[in-house]
Order: sequence, then C-alpha cells, then structure tokens
Amino acid sequence: MKKILVFAALLMGLNAGAQSFESTFVQTKTLQLTGKKIVSEGTITYTEPANLAMIYSKPDGDYFIVDGPFLRFDLRGISLDVNTDTNKTVRIQRNAILYGIQGKYEDIAKEMDADCAVTSVKGGKHVVIKVRKPALKGYTGMELDYNAKGRITRMVLEEAGGISTEYLVK
Repeated sequence: MKKILVFAALLMGLNAGAQSFESTFVQTKTLQLTGKKIVSEGTITYTEPANLAMIYSKPDGDYFIVDGPFLRFDLRGISLDVNTDTNKTVRIQRNAILYGIQGKYEDIAKEMDADCAVTSVKGGKHVVIKVRKPALKGYTGMELDYNAKGRITRMVLEEAGGISTEYLVK
C-alpha cells in the first residue's frame, strides 16, 4: 500500500504540466561523533513548483515526498506525514530541501536566518549557507552545488547534533 501512495503522489506531480526532472541520487549520512557512514540510493523526481519524490532503492521501500505543503517520509522505519502549513520546524526543513533543488538559496538563507555565500566555479555555482543562531533541532547549514544550467548536483545538509547528509544527484 505504501508504494501505491508513493507512485500516486509522483503521478499527480508529473501530470500537473509543470517542468520536471528525474535522476538518480546517492545519499551519504555521516555521524560526526563516530564517523559512521550510512549510504542509500534511489531516484529523485521534481516537478515545479512543489512536488518532490525521492524513492529509495537501497533501502528498498523508503521514500521522502514533498507534495505541496505536505511532507511525507518513511526512512528506515521512521515515518512522518505533516502539513507544513501548521508546523514551522518541519516547514523550514521541507523548504530548505525544496528551495535547494529550485536554486532559491537566498530564500533558504532568509527563512533560516542564515548567511549565504555564492561562489562561481568552473561549470556552475557553489553555495554555502550557515545559520546565524542554530537551534537545538533542525539544520545548521547547507552546501549546494549547481551545474552551468542551474540544476542541483550536490546538496549537503548539516544538522544540530553533528549529522551531515550529502546528496549527489546524477
């Protein structure tokens, strides 16, 4: 049943007629304290303006979906289904990922009360975002890399508590 809901959400976004991209990704979560790395992979589908689905093949069955204001995920047995219109903390996390994919890094910085530095690099841009006053929960910073066409190729999310998650998008 879970996979049916995931594919239904994907189809709703793709049939909306908005621009989209689909690619594969590799996710590496690093626990700073121990140095332990957890590697996952899957397919990412984005449809403007606010539909994103990350369907994991390793581990199979995991998913992360942004469907308009809703954030839904099931990652390694931890599930969440939240309307971000009514949950500010989760909305900021949802928007950081969504805006990162959209290339709206200034919006991320504004919403997270963060500093944003953009550097032109060969073939694209490198963006570093650092939260001025990190909270006990949530992101403390981000790194974003975009190719010459403005498409995301790498996203690093730094969390309070020393967890770093890197996404490499093919």
